[in-house]
Amino acid sequence: MKVLDENEKQTVPAENRMWPRIKCDIDTHCVAFPHQWPCKIIDLSERGMGIVSTMKLYKGALINIIDPRTKARVVWLRDNRIGLKIEN
Repeated sequence: MKVLDENEKQTVPAENRMWPRIKCDIDTHCVAFPHQWPCKIIDLSERGMGIVSTMKLYKGALINIIDPRTKARVVWLRDNRIGLKIEN
C-alpha cells in the first residue's frame, strides 16, 4: 500500500461526519407534488441519505421518500447522485 506524502494528504478531503453511513440498495419512490418518480437509496445515516435519481432537482428542494416514509431536503447534487438531509 502506498503511503501518502504531505502534498497528497492535503488534497484528500476530511470526512467530518458525525454519524456513520450504512451502504444499502433500496428501490423506492420520491414525491414532490405533483411529481412522483423512482429512486434508489444507496446509503443511510442518522441524519441523511444518499440517493440516485434521474429527476432534475435543485439544492434546497424538499422531497418525500415513500419507503421508508421520510421527508428530506436536497443538500448537494452531483450528476445523478443526491445528498439529502432528513427533516423533522
